[in-house]
Amino acid sequence: MKYLAVWFLALAMLAGCGGGGGGTDLPPGKGVDVAAFETYQTKHNQRNRVRSRITVTEAEQKALDAFDSPAGGPAGYLSLIDLTGTPYAQHMTIEVIASVGPDTGKATRLLRLTADQSQFINERNGRLIEAKGKYYFRGESFAWVTIDDGPLLSGHHAQGLENLVLDFDAQTASISLRTGTDNGSETWIELRGENLPFNIRSGAYGGDVSIAVRHPALEGTIAGSLRGNVGGTPGYSNDQHGMTTSGLYTGSGTLTSDQGSHEVSVDGVFFGRDPNAKP
Repeated sequence: MKYLAVWFLALAMLAGCGGGGGGTDLPPGKGVDVAAFETYQTKHNQRNRVRSRITVTEAEQKALDAFDSPAGGPAGYLSLIDLTGTPYAQHMTIEVIASVGPDTGKATRLLRLTADQSQFINERNGRLIEAKGKYYFRGESFAWVTIDDGPLLSGHHAQGLENLVLDFDAQTASISLRTGTDNGSETWIELRGENLPFNIRSGAYGGDVSIAVRHPALEGTIAGSLRGNVGGTPGYSNDQHGMTTSGLYTGSGTLTSDQGSHEVSVDGVFFGRDPNAKP
């Protein structure tokens, strides 16, 4: 009877280890609630959308409505980012609509920021494709900064998404990004966020971040919020997988300089990909 009991125990252990591809039963996934942004799935292409909550005037709303129609945007307004022809074009849509100067074409006020990301596929036959490990993303970042009542400053860095780490075990995301002062960029900001909630089923991540303004040089950091999505799948095929990411951030507060205190607001967008992803 002793040997029979051991045999039944071995069978039970084997049954508990069953399942295809080493997958894990579906967890509920962490909640990602960031009040600074509107989030939903678009009806026309089922992408996961993050959109800013900027208050606009009636005239500005009419301009936004025009961008949403086949006629396109009116004169005096511009969509600042075009991903057509880039490796990101088939995976996401990034929209930054602003009013622009009549002669310079330079953004003078932001009206709307949007990051639409392709769906995240991490489920197969009722189980997770991947529940362990860390994935690293790099890419571009843009920022728009207002200091006191000054003009809108535009910042950019082609490698400004320095690192986004998705930790599948801990279900967290950590991010560091920046802009610079090269190639016409007017402002240098740095953003940090550690151990933000990450939903391994939906691909959503976000939460509280800190933002510093290095140029024009200001002391201290302001509190901000970030919301992003990862799309594609962590499943491998031919030693590659196809995950991309995009999102928005915003923040406001008081920073200081030799001249005293300054009210600062920052809005931005970022997007990138896992370096191992297919182009």
